[in-house]
Amino acid sequence: MNESRERIRREREREKNTYTSPRLALRRVLLLAEGRQFREAAAILSRLGPGVLQTVASELPIDLLVEALPHSAHLIETLLNRLISLEVNPRPDVQCEAIAWRLVGLLGADQSSSLRARTARLASSLVHYTPDARDAIDARRRQLDAAVQGLGTHGLTADATGSLISLHVAMKNELQRHVDVYKQALHKLEELSPVTITQDPAASSHQRLLALSHADVERRLIDNKSLLTIVDKPALRQLPTLVDALAARVESDKAVLACIGQIKRSDPTLDLNDT
Repeated sequence: MNESRERIRREREREKNTYTSPRLALRRVLLLAEGRQFREAAAILSRLGPGVLQTVASELPIDLLVEALPHSAHLIETLLNRLISLEVNPRPDVQCEAIAWRLVGLLGADQSSSLRARTARLASSLVHYTPDARDAIDARRRQLDAAVQGLGTHGLTADATGSLISLHVAMKNELQRHVDVYKQALHKLEELSPVTITQDPAASSHQRLLALSHADVERRLIDNKSLLTIVDKPALRQLPTLVDALAARVESDKAVLACIGQIKRSDPTLDLNDT
């Protein structure tokens, strides 16, 4: 009987201390948070009903609480758990991605067990509230790993002789070889032009081609073979490989800069100028 009376008394006391006005509740939480009394602010959130909590969560400046991490971890954790337990629907946007990346930045800079202990429950609540948060972080980690590996593609490359040189020098040498070969080919075509330009188009008909003499076929073979010898050089076949390597380097650098941009957006306080 005494236990029942005590339970009723606690419930009445709880009702008396419960905020029914979202504006008053939000104001009180903000005042406590500004005074860094995060546990007291969390206690107020834990007493709010679904409707009031939804309004408060929608208007709460989460970005300020994110900046105050890890000190505000208990307050954010209480907010998420309360939204989950009361099944508030629709769920307000509480900037889960910003919270997640703030935790990543903190844990990346400080590997101490005390910090992990202070943020572990918040991380668990965050994953429960937004299951996609873990997948987003894993995807970003894989993207960053790929970008870091891409930095290794900027080493030396082999030229046509097998020597290791920079890609730019290799491309310059290869393009110069192409220019020289194309000049020779153009010169050869100029030599052949008196024959091909003045040739009657009817001479290329199927019937006339079948009527060519042995000497005509032999001369045509010599002309075409000499032209092929000029343009079909093994050394000229390296350009597509060099172009592919250049394209891979461009994509890898774009990926690195994209990752750096994402990191800057997740934590604007980071100085990555010398990174």
